[in-house]
Amino acid sequence: MPTHHHLLGFLFGLTMFIQTGAQVFSETTTTFQKFNSPIVKIEADKGAFLVTTDSGIQWIQVEEEAKAHLKTLDVGDMIDIIVEMRPNNIPPLLKSWKLARSASSCKVFDGKTCSK
Repeated sequence: MPTHHHLLGFLFGLTMFIQTGAQVFSETTTTFQKFNSPIVKIEADKGAFLVTTDSGIQWIQVEEEAKAHLKTLDVGDMIDIIVEMRPNNIPPLLKSWKLARSASSCKVFDGKTCSK
C-alpha cells in the first residue's frame, strides 16, 4: 500500500511541476528579435520595409513616429533592428534601429526620436 501513496505523490508533484513550468513559459513569450540586414525595399507610405533574415525575407512594420524617418532611408542601407515578434503572421513591429552604412540623418532611432 505505501507504494501507491508514493506513486500518487510523484504524479501529483509531476503535475504541479508541469503546470508551473507552463505558466512561467507563457509569461516570457513576448519575443524580441534582432536582425542585421541590408534594406531590400521601403514602403514609407504603408509604414513598412523589407529585410532579409535567417528564415527568408521579412516585412517590418513601423509605428507613426517612424513613418517620416523611413523616407530618409535608402534601399541597400545596412540596418540593425530590434523588433517585437507578433502572432498570426502579423509583421514584426520595429522597436529601434541603428544604421551601419547609410547617408540618412537618422542613424539611431529609439522608437520615438532620431539621433546621429
